[in-house]
Amino acid sequence: MLEFKQNLPFADADGCYELLDGNRIPAIGFGTWRVKDREDGAAVCADAIRAGYRHFDTAYLYGSEESVGEAIRASGIDRSEFFVTTKVWKDDLSAEGARLELETSLSRLGMDYVDLLLIHWPRRDSEDPEWRERLTETWNAFQQFKREGLVKSIGVANFLPHHFEALEGEVPVVNQIEVHPGYLQKEAVRYCRERGILVEAWAPLGQNRLMTNPVVESIAEKHHVSPAQVCLRFSLELGLLPLPKSANPDRMRQNRELFGFSLDEDDRAELMGLPEKTGWSGEHPDDAIPMPDLSKL
Repeated sequence: MLEFKQNLPFADADGCYELLDGNRIPAIGFGTWRVKDREDGAAVCADAIRAGYRHFDTAYLYGSEESVGEAIRASGIDRSEFFVTTKVWKDDLSAEGARLELETSLSRLGMDYVDLLLIHWPRRDSEDPEWRERLTETWNAFQQFKREGLVKSIGVANFLPHHFEALEGEVPVVNQIEVHPGYLQKEAVRYCRERGILVEAWAPLGQNRLMTNPVVESIAEKHHVSPAQVCLRFSLELGLLPLPKSANPDRMRQNRELFGFSLDEDDRAELMGLPEKTGWSGEHPDDAIPMPDLSKL
């Protein structure tokens, strides 16, 4: 059974978690999947900054790095006030591939370092016979990038317990995985908790499918909040770091307003009891995910 936090370690949306390496990370991030480097991408990120976000989660895969960098520069707020994450995609899991991706990401961002670099996916596909060797080599490269000052912290994404066995040296400070009511990944969360690895929750709203779930809607009505706020508060009370995304400025602000209410035992029990795979993306870390055509997103 996953334990809930009776008292959160921060009092508002500007609070931070402390990572294993001593660095601090804002407790609510802004996800930029489907925010593209064209049209209004930078405007969406600028709205997020105005709404109070200082933690941006992007990736080489997303096609949003230029938008994030442009919005941060235009904000007039010092770079040091922001926490920026990017990721190395599964097709470039090697020392050379990871360095090339990181260099490209830094160029797109217009930055000389990122706060957190993640291995985005643990293996190329289900038939990848050398995934362990690729992870070992890439993780060793990540530790070198940190020594060079190109990144401040290093971690992983979409790792299940058996994937960690390939890593040598530093313990990842973060594991970013899909977690939300209806898809709890209990074993992965428990594994990370036991080792002090912070779990970041991507798709904390269950691909938005939880927004019309009767259980979530009922709890939201009870507390006079939105279904999204219920799901995000659930993440925080589990000790996770949620990464919501929205292009609507009002919802951006609302997604940070999570400290005027708390879930009670009945709420938690109902959310924990949702059928398994409710709102699940259908993506499994040991399977292949094709590179999407970002022009069509």
